[in-house]
Amino acid sequence: MLLELLDHPQDIRRITIMGRVCSIQREDGSIECSIPLDKKNAEDEEQEIEMLLESYLQRCDSCHGQAEKLLDSAREMEDSIALNLSSRRLEVNRLELLLQVATFCSALGALVAGIFGMNLKSYLEEHVLAFWFTAAGIIFGGIGLFISMLTYLKMRRIL
Repeated sequence: MLLELLDHPQDIRRITIMGRVCSIQREDGSIECSIPLDKKNAEDEEQEIEMLLESYLQRCDSCHGQAEKLLDSAREMEDSIALNLSSRRLEVNRLELLLQVATFCSALGALVAGIFGMNLKSYLEEHVLAFWFTAAGIIFGGIGLFISMLTYLKMRRIL
């Protein structure tokens, strides 16, 4: 709006009121203004208004530039926060996968213990060392399975 006003000097002339003689017509309510004989005052006023409008335009441009910078800064901050949250989410997913692998390995050990804990005769109950070998086999088998699955996941770059 300010640019349009500055591009048309006749609009600036209409704005100036100093030294004008204006009268309102009673019939139709229109306003008629006449330019005074002292054109120097009118031209000075026009120049002053034009300078004020240019000053306002510069301030508007400055405010617009600052608003654009703040908006860009806010967008960059939003992108940075989204990236940080994505990184955290990936860490949580990796930990969740690691816990799921550990749970799977311990569940297999529980399966073996459940099979041997059934009330069936396998003749291993009579030997004391059979319990210790079975317990050690379950523990070392679970650890070995966990390590092999962890190695596989790291080799496939999943974890």
